Amino acid sequence: MKKVISKVLELKVGNVESLKLKDNKRELLVSAIKKRPIQKAYLTKLGFSEDEQGDPLHHGGENKALFLFSALTYEKINSFFNTSFDKSGVASFGENIVLSEISESDVCVGDILEIGESVVQITQPRQPCWKLSANTKLQDMTKVTFLNGFTGWYAKVLKEGYISKGDDVVLQKRAHKNLTIAKLNELIVDPMSDEEKTKEALACDDLGRAFFASLTKRYTLKEKDDQFSYYHT
Repeated sequence: MKKVISKVLELKVGNVESLKLKDNKRELLVSAIKKRPIQKAYLTKLGFSEDEQGDPLHHGGENKALFLFSALTYEKINSFFNTSFDKSGVASFGENIVLSEISESDVCVGDILEIGESVVQITQPRQPCWKLSANTKLQDMTKVTFLNGFTGWYAKVLKEGYISKGDDVVLQKRAHKNLTIAKLNELIVDPMSDEEKTKEALACDDLGRAFFASLTKRYTLKEKDDQFSYYHT
């Protein structure tokens, strides 16, 4: 299987910055979420060589080396909030790449994609935290992103190489057609909405370990699970 499914509309990298917060239970936002557009970047096993992460415990690493976002999801968010976040400007959601044509419903965990000189494999949805609300200055952004699946997705790097704005995104292989990013976003909100797919996800070796741990806890504890109460607010 080799099929062009998208194009790279934007590439973005960022440095860690500190921002004082007002009207927030936290005083400081330390993050590289404000990634800035560039034309070309070298993708390593740990992400773009020019990129930084402010919280290496939860962001970055081999299984979250690259954060991809959809132009269509930008439109959905703007429609929901009646905002005008610009996908071509400084990242509103911390994305490294903005893609055309595809969104969370069109990408599956385990998908192998060729992008420019690189080859990556999709690992999991982004798990949104309070920094989304702080960065966008919209109090409900994290909650809305979580509940509606406006997440984007992470990938690990199988082959390093340069990626340029305008490069094709080629689907090389799909092994888990039932486990779209959209479906996983539904399951993390309510694992019992489709218990069969929840079990399939938990048995999937290609699912990112961080998401696996969250889904396992949510499936086990069900309504008693409060793991998102701190990170979402």
